[in-house]
Amino acid sequence: MADTLTDTTVAASPAAPAPAVESTPPAAALPPGFAAGELDVFAPTYVFPRLELVSGKGARVTDAAGREYLDFVSGIAVNAFGHAPKGLKRAVAKQLDTLGHVSNLFANAPATALAKALTAATAYDKVFFCNSGTEGIETALKFARAHAVATEREGREFVAFQGSFHGRTGFALSVTYNPPYRAPFEPLVPGVRFGEYNRIDGLNELIDSQVAAVIVEPVQGESGAVAATGKFLTALRARCNAVGATLVFDEVQSGMGRSGRLLAAEHFGVRADVTVLSKAIGAGIPLGAVLVTNKVAASLAPGMHGCTFGGNPVSTTAGLWVLEQVKKPAFLARVRKRARELDKALVGLLAKHPSLKEARGLGLLRAVEVAPNAGFDAPALVAAAREEGLLLIRGGDRAVRLLPPLVVSTQEIEEAATKLDRALTTLEARAAAASTTGETR
Repeated sequence: MADTLTDTTVAASPAAPAPAVESTPPAAALPPGFAAGELDVFAPTYVFPRLELVSGKGARVTDAAGREYLDFVSGIAVNAFGHAPKGLKRAVAKQLDTLGHVSNLFANAPATALAKALTAATAYDKVFFCNSGTEGIETALKFARAHAVATEREGREFVAFQGSFHGRTGFALSVTYNPPYRAPFEPLVPGVRFGEYNRIDGLNELIDSQVAAVIVEPVQGESGAVAATGKFLTALRARCNAVGATLVFDEVQSGMGRSGRLLAAEHFGVRADVTVLSKAIGAGIPLGAVLVTNKVAASLAPGMHGCTFGGNPVSTTAGLWVLEQVKKPAFLARVRKRARELDKALVGLLAKHPSLKEARGLGLLRAVEVAPNAGFDAPALVAAAREEGLLLIRGGDRAVRLLPPLVVSTQEIEEAATKLDRALTTLEARAAAASTTGETR
């Protein structure tokens, strides 16, 4: 989950890759607040033009045209404390006054302090720092395979699951299910099997002696906030134990308090051998952390892996500030309370709007799914919400995610629900009008 669909990307089928963007419209033709000339300087890996944000505070941002939005994207679950939190600014500025970067050739106090704090808070034994979720997944899979080699396991294969998203680099993409993401870059790393998420039947056949590791998201963020069941994760843990496979949890999006617990796995009472964190851990400063048990760490040796910027004193200073806030029981209790409020609001919208099929998620990682017969799709809902002053992000083919900052207020949740209600009402009216006039999409 280290990267994601942009809210304007149209999902392509495996047989029909997404069309290339030919040109950016003239500046005069752009909607207010959208950036001009992006295609002239950026590699065409996103759909241009994009809304240009220039400032933010808390849960609100302002675009280049001066319009304010309620931000329920939060930098794709990164901005746990909203925009421009004062404590983070002070901590990072103070560290920059003393030491900015040292590389992995030297130790630094902030990295050691964060490692100690993470192991104490999670009961893992060792930590590896990197820059992003994707890098963290690469690290976890390398560590798992190194462990298989060191323990002379018969198999070296990996099991991942349908709907999974673990990143866009080679190893991470190999365990990502979405075929359009994979197709342009195949052949990928071989030896990956995909099972059905939340299905327990067949796990004995799926996870056998040839499997070195199983990787799973306790909540599939990219697929639209699809939570695992406790029985499924418990069965995975038991099967990994039975065959000696390493269990890896991808908590890049669900971790660091977003679920209402420090780790989402705590909701299920299941513990992995390796857990990957990123996104919110740096609150906007690039940082990833791979938590491992001593059993896995014992298979590693100097030179097997590294990261020039990993454990950077500035990023780990940010991470330490974040962790100190997030691990507080009162803070997590507040997140769970806000999550119940958001869930109630979305259930209310589900009952009111026939264009919605489902409301789901865990903690403040939530989504609504657009019904197949709604007459509009998920990108249309993202655009309509933006017109109402609410920023949302897609998740999967038909879902739209709501990822407010963890410090969101009750009033902001109510405001977001009102804006989403208006957006749905507008789209439903358009769909009804199109239906009566015989128009087709």
